[in-house]
Amino acid sequence: MSERENNKQVKAETVAPVFEDKEEMSYARKLAKMDFELQAAQHEAGVKENTYGVWGPIWKFMQWYDSKRVEHTFKKKTYMWLMLFTGFFGGHRWYQGRRWLALFETLFFWTGVPAIMMVTDFMEVFPIKPDENGYITMR
Repeated sequence: MSERENNKQVKAETVAPVFEDKEEMSYARKLAKMDFELQAAQHEAGVKENTYGVWGPIWKFMQWYDSKRVEHTFKKKTYMWLMLFTGFFGGHRWYQGRRWLALFETLFFWTGVPAIMMVTDFMEVFPIKPDENGYITMR
């Protein structure tokens, strides 16, 4: 076997598991399905779901972070105008009442990250329908 063929084989083994036959593939699907069912049953019973691997701590942090977020109510039209003219340094975040995120965006406006966040904010807020007074509520 040449060195090139050997490298291809090593890469194929390290990239993803390859199921040789349908029985192995069905076993993996059954295992994944049983894991999802176990987590759903744990959730219904009020037990914390298990999270595995490197994503476990990240998942727990995101759950903690989401539990700490509060709702913010603001006028959609004002928010959109502020996002258009001051979004590149976080002006719309000050209006929204998210002080820590606004401070982060104001301090790091020169990196371009707040401009990217502004685009994602636009995609998040634009489709929301305001109430009869023009207000929207977000977490």
